[in-house]
Amino acid sequence: MRARALARLLAVLGIAGGVLVATAAPAWAHAVLLNTSPPSGTVVAQAPNQITLSYNENVEISLGSVALYNCAGKRLSTSPPKHGSSDHIVVLGGIPQLPNGTYVVSWRVISADSHPVHGAFSFQVGAGAGQGLAACATAATNAKSSTAVGALYAIARVALYVGLALLIGGAVFLVLIARNTSAAPKTLLLTWIGWGIVAVATIGGIMLQGPYGAGTGIGDALHWAVVDDILTARYGHIAEIRLLLLVLAFVVVYLLGRSDRRKPIPPWLWVGGVLVGLGIASTPGLAGHAATGDNVVFAVPLDTLHVAAMAVWLGGLAALIVAALGGGFSGGLRRALITFSRLAFWCVIVLIVTGVFAAWRQVGFSLDGFLHTSYGNILLVKIGLVVVLVGIAAISRSIVRRRRAAPLDAPDSVIAAVDTRTVTGLRQSVGLEVLVGIAVLLVTALLVNAQPARSVLAPKLFATELKAGTGSDAMLIDITIDPSRAGPNAIHIYALTPQGASLTVRQISASMSLPSKGIDEFNLPLQRGGPNHFLATSADIPLSGNWRLVVHVLRTAFDDTAATTKVPIR
Repeated sequence: MRARALARLLAVLGIAGGVLVATAAPAWAHAVLLNTSPPSGTVVAQAPNQITLSYNENVEISLGSVALYNCAGKRLSTSPPKHGSSDHIVVLGGIPQLPNGTYVVSWRVISADSHPVHGAFSFQVGAGAGQGLAACATAATNAKSSTAVGALYAIARVALYVGLALLIGGAVFLVLIARNTSAAPKTLLLTWIGWGIVAVATIGGIMLQGPYGAGTGIGDALHWAVVDDILTARYGHIAEIRLLLLVLAFVVVYLLGRSDRRKPIPPWLWVGGVLVGLGIASTPGLAGHAATGDNVVFAVPLDTLHVAAMAVWLGGLAALIVAALGGGFSGGLRRALITFSRLAFWCVIVLIVTGVFAAWRQVGFSLDGFLHTSYGNILLVKIGLVVVLVGIAAISRSIVRRRRAAPLDAPDSVIAAVDTRTVTGLRQSVGLEVLVGIAVLLVTALLVNAQPARSVLAPKLFATELKAGTGSDAMLIDITIDPSRAGPNAIHIYALTPQGASLTVRQISASMSLPSKGIDEFNLPLQRGGPNHFLATSADIPLSGNWRLVVHVLRTAFDDTAATTKVPIR
């Protein structure tokens, strides 16, 4: 029975891993590029001597890249990228003297939550440069991690959560339920398996993070220089802490296995075990979403409790089906079931409380956050699975409560008859709990890799290029509004020829209106910034909504070319 249960459990894990591999894809963006210098989509009179990129959170550049290309796609020689005044800022120096023309900056960095992000932007040097921004928007492409790297990295994430469940949940089940029973050896074995899975997943994650972050092939996982770069980054530091805690966990589990079952566990071993377990449970959050963004002081401990509660519940279920329902208890199964039922109930309470906080922090209570973002969609799937899991757990709990035909202090021979009837109903419900629990872990691994909904829905720079006029009056009008949210905004408007060269103009004026809120047209305070450039450094846009922007370009005193567009302001 033990071998059959283990085989079924491993088969389910294999299927879950296969599903994750089949759906593995490059990571959604996490760090967001806020602004650049030169600004994206602008024309500068003089070539810059450095390029600056500013992000909404700290980024790693040891395995990333920032490269400068001309419009023909040739990479230009520059100095290696470095951090500026803070880890939010990346600076690319050593820029050669750039002739008039259009250039593309391609960037790839590692977010604070250890996921790679990439993108590109363009700018133009000099008036009449010839080839404009519209004709040279994506001259350079960014490398992406290979399919093999993405699949293996996804498997490592799932394996980490499975290992945490077996290690922490198995240890708790051993101490509170199985220690003085015949189920102890099987539970201890399951705990050791969990320890091994966490260790292998952690080491594998360190090796794979390098090629995953840099967008290179699987071969780089074996290069010490790449691994060494990871060990100096935040992800590597957290992985090193986890490995150190695993050494302490080895000692704790070994002492638990060797302790005299007839004597209480020493208080120092209790305290040490709880601290080590919570420490290991904190590492996914410290390397992920919990340690970035707002309210970190609350997010990290609550995420730790969330992971710990998940591990105790799902790991306990695995121990129950392998050790208890596999014949590991002789007559004392009902006691174990009632104790675990109470423990699982409190785990569910902790999961709900901490889960609501995490959902509010990463999504908010906006319906758009759940319906129109990948993070929100995945979270809805996870919530649905957890609801199903709680429902199945309630069925298991009801089976246990209905079988209270004998008092808890009754002899094992009396309880054994009750256990026989109980096992029949529980084997299917608990087995189904384990299956749904593995699905929850699978979805959790995907959720860890998704960009939080609040970040997706956060206001971003608005940029567009409008075609205006006909014949000899034809032109392109480039518009950027940063950060395109209610309040002060920086607005840049450029006039270009249809080919993208600078177009000297007499005047550019613009106005905005929001008919849906009854706001009539008002003029934007534009000032001249160059021969073809007018700007407003702090134009106040009072409300969110879909604004109507009208731009007028005067090439002469009597030659007015107008264009209209919609500007979403959040």
